[in-house]
Amino acid sequence: MRKAFTLIEVLVSVSIISIVVLGLLSSSATNGKLSKRLSDKYKQKDEFSIVLLNANKNFHNSQKSLYDFLGKKYKIKNDELKTWLKNKKFEYTDKEFSTMKLLDLDIEELTNGEYDKSMLPDFAFNIQKVKSLTPKGSTIGYTFNLQ
Repeated sequence: MRKAFTLIEVLVSVSIISIVVLGLLSSSATNGKLSKRLSDKYKQKDEFSIVLLNANKNFHNSQKSLYDFLGKKYKIKNDELKTWLKNKKFEYTDKEFSTMKLLDLDIEELTNGEYDKSMLPDFAFNIQKVKSLTPKGSTIGYTFNLQ
């Protein structure tokens, strides 16, 4: 009967344990990066929402900070928050395409002249574009409204 493990058995068990630990560490690092990326996306979505909810036609084609969008509506007294809001820069664009016909067909030809083209509904299509301006780069978000 043996009283101890052989050197080969110890080396094999240490190598198996090291492979398992290495796999766990790499998956943990990947999960950490993914978590940070998702967190950044949610923060950016919130910032874009602030811009879109508080924008007006006067901000069209202009670069503004989050403070410009919120400053008049809310009385912000915290200096640290004011500085943070002023450092978050965005470019806002609002473009409206009015009177778009849904169908580009010759309705009179299809209905043997019994249908009036003016009966087709008109649509207004509005696009809002928000561009986040950061030293690392920029990110763009769009909203589309069909009226």
